[in-house]
Amino acid sequence: MAEEEKKKSSSCVYVADKKHAWLPGNVVSYSDDGKATVKVHYPDNRTAESTVKLSDYPNKALPLQNVDEGGNLIVLEDMVDLPSLHEAAILYNLKSRHEGMKPYTRVGDIVIACNPFQWIDGLYSNENRSKYVEKLIFSTGGEGTDLKSEVEPHVYETSSLAYRGLAVDGHHQSILVSGESGAGKTETVKIVMSHLASVQGSECGNPTPSSSDAVIKRVVDSNPLLEAFGNAKTTRNNNSSRFGKYIQLQFDVEDATSASFSGRAVPRCVLAGSNCETYLLEKSRVVGHEDPERTYHIFYQLIAAPDDVKEQLWDGLKGTKNSSFRYVGDCTPLKIDGLTDAEQWVKTVNALSLVGVVDDKLTTLMRAICTVMQLGNLTVGPDPSDDEKSIITSQDELEKLASLMGMETEDVAKALTTRTVTAGRESYAVPMKVDESRDACDAFAKEIYERVFDWLVRNINAATTAEHNYEDAADVAEFGLVGLLDIFGFESFKINRFEQLCINYANEKLQGKYLLDIFRSVQDEYEYEGIALGDVPFTDNSEVLKLIEGRMGLVAILNEECVRPSGNDTSFVSKLKTVNKDISVLVNERLHRPTEFGIEHYAGPVKYNAEMFVQKNTDVLPKDLLDCACKSSNDLISTELKAKAEASAAAPTTGRGRSKKSALTVGTKFRTQLTSLMANISKTRTRYIRCIKPNPEKEPVKLDLLSSAQQLRCAGVVSAVTISRVAFPNRLTHETAVQRFRCLGSAETRHDLDKLTGQGPEQVNVLIGELLKEYKVKGEEDKKAFEVGKTRVYFRTGALEHLESERMKALAALACNINRMVRGFIARAAFIRLHRKAVAAQALARRTIARKKFMAAKRAAIAVANWRRMIKAKRELKGRQETKAASLLQTRWRIVRAVAMLLRNRKAAIMIQKVVRGTQQRPKYEAMKKEAQEEARVNSKVAALQKRLADAEMKWIQADKARIEAEKRAEGMVAKEEDVETKGEEKVAMTDQQHAVMQESGQMLGVLQQEVLKLRQQNFALRSDMVELKGENNELASHNESLEANFQALKQHAHHMSQMNMKLQVQANSQKKGIVDLKRELNKSRFMHRSEMNKMQEVMKAKEALHEAQLEEMRVELETARYRADEYEAELDDGMGYGMDEEMTGGKSVEEGKRAEGESPPPKAAPITRATFGGQSSLSYYSRYPSTDMEEDWDYGGGYGGEYGGYGSMYGSGYGSMYGS
Repeated sequence: MAEEEKKKSSSCVYVADKKHAWLPGNVVSYSDDGKATVKVHYPDNRTAESTVKLSDYPNKALPLQNVDEGGNLIVLEDMVDLPSLHEAAILYNLKSRHEGMKPYTRVGDIVIACNPFQWIDGLYSNENRSKYVEKLIFSTGGEGTDLKSEVEPHVYETSSLAYRGLAVDGHHQSILVSGESGAGKTETVKIVMSHLASVQGSECGNPTPSSSDAVIKRVVDSNPLLEAFGNAKTTRNNNSSRFGKYIQLQFDVEDATSASFSGRAVPRCVLAGSNCETYLLEKSRVVGHEDPERTYHIFYQLIAAPDDVKEQLWDGLKGTKNSSFRYVGDCTPLKIDGLTDAEQWVKTVNALSLVGVVDDKLTTLMRAICTVMQLGNLTVGPDPSDDEKSIITSQDELEKLASLMGMETEDVAKALTTRTVTAGRESYAVPMKVDESRDACDAFAKEIYERVFDWLVRNINAATTAEHNYEDAADVAEFGLVGLLDIFGFESFKINRFEQLCINYANEKLQGKYLLDIFRSVQDEYEYEGIALGDVPFTDNSEVLKLIEGRMGLVAILNEECVRPSGNDTSFVSKLKTVNKDISVLVNERLHRPTEFGIEHYAGPVKYNAEMFVQKNTDVLPKDLLDCACKSSNDLISTELKAKAEASAAAPTTGRGRSKKSALTVGTKFRTQLTSLMANISKTRTRYIRCIKPNPEKEPVKLDLLSSAQQLRCAGVVSAVTISRVAFPNRLTHETAVQRFRCLGSAETRHDLDKLTGQGPEQVNVLIGELLKEYKVKGEEDKKAFEVGKTRVYFRTGALEHLESERMKALAALACNINRMVRGFIARAAFIRLHRKAVAAQALARRTIARKKFMAAKRAAIAVANWRRMIKAKRELKGRQETKAASLLQTRWRIVRAVAMLLRNRKAAIMIQKVVRGTQQRPKYEAMKKEAQEEARVNSKVAALQKRLADAEMKWIQADKARIEAEKRAEGMVAKEEDVETKGEEKVAMTDQQHAVMQESGQMLGVLQQEVLKLRQQNFALRSDMVELKGENNELASHNESLEANFQALKQHAHHMSQMNMKLQVQANSQKKGIVDLKRELNKSRFMHRSEMNKMQEVMKAKEALHEAQLEEMRVELETARYRADEYEAELDDGMGYGMDEEMTGGKSVEEGKRAEGESPPPKAAPITRATFGGQSSLSYYSRYPSTDMEEDWDYGGGYGGEYGGYGSMYGSGYGSMYGS
């Protein structure tokens, strides 16, 4: 096993693979024809053997894996410390750290950032920020102390060291961030900028003056503003920067003397402002983009704004959506940093307000953006009168555009459909074709947007530049600078055009600076280690730069084609290949088209298609459109385009008066910008952050080997490693080298190493000098195979591999010795264990034999005593059973008698209760009966009186009526009499009949008056009776009310009782439910109990079977005991004494003792029934008792070691106890 481990750790290599870049493997064998057989390990956990050519690898050797003694991959924070440093080692070190949620790794001073595609808790916390500030900025480490060794790799490390370099060393700093789209460049720049701005307010430093807070906020918030106008969604990245930028943070650096006088070891740096320069804005994205990409974010944010805001900016914007504008197009909603376009609009407006773009300025800016969008809505068609001419067919859209620009519709249409041609001193208006007019619309839109972007950048600079915004600017002689460069990474697509050429040209310029810095750092390292570097071959990219920017290079030839009236792309490519045919980096293949050429860049060959090169490089806006823009009422458009027109008019001219167009080409301007950028960077201490996009799918914790390896090459990391290891490809620390190769030294060398303990360089010189004394470096036989520095030992090509090979052989030999020793140790240990076991087995056997002899004799004696106690116990048991039966009968009889007496008493009690209740209730009943009768009598009397009253009232009414009639008649008669008397003399004579009538009437009046008197008397009597009846009625009513109250009380009591009854019924229902649940639980418990009982029965059966086996063994032992008892009896007969028998039977033999007690021995094989004592079952047994020999063997229960575990106890535990304790 040990031998396999050693081979594993010594033959681990990497092999190249087209699909995975590099794959780990183990060398199986080498052949003489320069090939090797390798067992390759694939990512899907499968393995396969592969034969590789060593000539395909550098130095004809497979790159080694960095593994420990157990074959595990060594993963380090700083890859410079890897023993074997190459592309594969870097790739797998990054992969291991990325999968371990550690996105940052360093290679010397370079930080490599793998985009984690997820938020990692604590990585950017305030505590982590403060830690880097404390360790790297305000730490007081000694001279030569590597501050980075105390912290893990992080972009905070780069920003902290830049701050310290600015504050302590007084040198301007720059941080170059590069990588492909989606690798995280923009986010990295924002993190670095935020960290630098927060350092001065950290706990370790001094608090930020409140007056600079506004400047810091404007500096930090300028990034989202640039993102809104310069970033867009691409297939690779949802927030891709479509321009490059170089931000210079301006610091007010405290004088070192002042800082020392104030007690500060590190001078204070206060962020005073910033300045931003931009490069290569992708204007073509304004007028078109591929699906599902988007144009710049600001267009979508503006359209997503509230309708009232849009109406204030431009009334034609109200109610519009993305699909309303052709340049914008319909697309799926997108969130940037978790914010929608509408939320981003608010953020952008707030950021614009910080740089002074508010009110009219904001309206002007947004109307310019609307002008760009509206230009895309124009449709152009052929003129019906002439196909060679074009007209604007969308009149409504044209009118909206003219309204936005504040111009006449005809002027705008004319500028977009005609161009002015100047011939001598005369000018002609030439109509444009449909395609030309469309191109003019697109060119106008691109030009306006580019000018808007430049205007915005100038406004941001005006609001953030220290010279204009820092209150102490007059007192600062020079501001300290920390530059942050965020620029496109190297690009290589299927079709590469002018934009890719410019991007790769910029990366070549940066790569030249990068390689030079790396070479200088290697020189500094070797100088620090005390090693002579000598002549190191150094390959730079000067030929590529010469091809692009040389005197007869690509830019110059392209400018010449732009100046020529008949210049075209094909002529440009032809001249380029002819003039630069001797430059090796220019790729000229026969299969190339007339417009195709290739360049061998530092990251690999790229084939370019030169179509549109001349047009894109010229980038001249027609004079008609310039004049149109200058007439616009939009101040931003008119001012910016007027400045462009003036710059074009002021361009230098040749002797023949022709404008030197080459001075205004895109290539020339970009070359000038790059030259200025490199001049600025060269004045600074440069630090690098290389961003890697680990996989195209943007999935966390996943690293695609092939794409990551390509990005490492494009980032120049591999080139840097090649330079740093060109002289000495491998290095080890002193301690590692001595520990790893000590096994190869002789005994004398190892003794010398022990003497030199603590002296690393001397130990390495002694050990490695002996091991490589005969080794010669191929091609460099005159040079030493290694060099020893202060902290490391450096190996030339092949030296470390030679040592590893010798170490593998030595370890293989040592492994054989170790195996032999281990096998001997195992065999000896096994023999000792076997010997001990044999001795123990013999001792156990002897002890078992002796114990069996003793136990047999003891059990024989105990069996006899047990049989006697059993007979006595059976007698006592029988007596107790009879007593128990009699007691049970008596108990039953007493119960029957008591129950009968109870029934009689209960019946008598019920009868007594009936009589008592009847006696108590009868008086109550009689009283209630009388009360009811009285009530009925009163009711009937009241009814009779009421009837009499009614009759009397009727009579009174009739009498009253008769009286009234009589009175009326009497009054009439009196009146008549008075009339007669008044007449007197007229009727003196009256007849007898009339006198009779008068007398009769007088009598009737008398009778009637008497009758009235009688009726009044009766009425008075009736009224008095009525009063009495009303009094009785009131008494009855009060009595009725009391009864009613009693009835209500009884009713309430009944209601209360019904509620109680309902509650009791609910409780009964719940109890019933509980009873049902209890029944279920009981059934469940019963089922479980039955299953447990079944298990217990099975266990009991097993125990019984075991007990039967034990009984069988005991039978054998009893047979032995009987045999020995016979021998013992024979010895007694020979006169050796009867002590034991006499002692047990009181001087008599057992048989005589039993006969004296009146007992007879049990018959042979008489069954004894099973009985249960103490909850346990005693097994039935059979006994044999011959008539002449008392020591016959039988089955028994109890005894020493018996089922119930008691000495001499038959029924339980306890010595001599019949029932147990």
